[in-house]
Amino acid sequence: MKLRSLIFACSCLLSGIANADSFSLPIWKEKAEELGYNLPKPFGLNLSYMSMEQGINVDSIDLQGLGVLGKLLNMEAGPGKQATDVMTLRADVWLFPFLNLYGLVGTLDGYSETNVKVKLLGEKLGPFPFRLDLDGYTYGGGFVLAGGYKQLFALVDASYTQTNLNVIDGAIDAIVVSPRVGYDFHNHGVPVRFWVGAMYQNVEQELSGTLKQAGINLPGRFEVKQRLESEWNTIAGMQYQVNEDWYLLGEAGFGDRKSIFLSIDRRF
Repeated sequence: MKLRSLIFACSCLLSGIANADSFSLPIWKEKAEELGYNLPKPFGLNLSYMSMEQGINVDSIDLQGLGVLGKLLNMEAGPGKQATDVMTLRADVWLFPFLNLYGLVGTLDGYSETNVKVKLLGEKLGPFPFRLDLDGYTYGGGFVLAGGYKQLFALVDASYTQTNLNVIDGAIDAIVVSPRVGYDFHNHGVPVRFWVGAMYQNVEQELSGTLKQAGINLPGRFEVKQRLESEWNTIAGMQYQVNEDWYLLGEAGFGDRKSIFLSIDRRF
């Protein structure tokens, strides 16, 4: 059902793009062009890939279904890491010259991993690996606020996404805000834009499943609450305009959160 819903959502996005010529967008386009701004075509369809690795902190691990043994066991988790690969299909529209709205659907493939120590009758055992598979379907939306002066530009990209997981129970809710400032080389005869900025992520992860799914050979279940080790990191990227219809984009993240983002954008 989830896969069919994903395909249906993508087909709806494509149908909307196909009828783009019946709209006159963005609003106030003529006034922006009179001021010297070169606007992209209003509708877009974007296919992107992001690979990301970052640290996580586990706030709590609750054990269930172990009977008396569960009352005697106490788990302590150290810092860990989370790695994800995300493929998304995004449709967007420039409603105003300074405001872009978008919706997206996609898939997530990844894991989180940390080491846990088990305290039993006063004795500490371990550490043992505690790994969770985070495969699922992602959907959400967001907006971009943009502005510029001559060759300088600034923008803020804000989005909310939810990932429903397949292997274990739970969902990942993420709020991402990315401010950027950059320089446009189009007036120098080079169809390239460069920028630097920062990425903020507020991610809530409450996950549950069987202990065997976490690599622990016991018959019970677990409930985990975990969060990102760092909410901010630095980003830098560039966009190359092939022509009026096609754009290529690449961006990298540095610091406590490392990422690579690649996309191809078709404008209508």
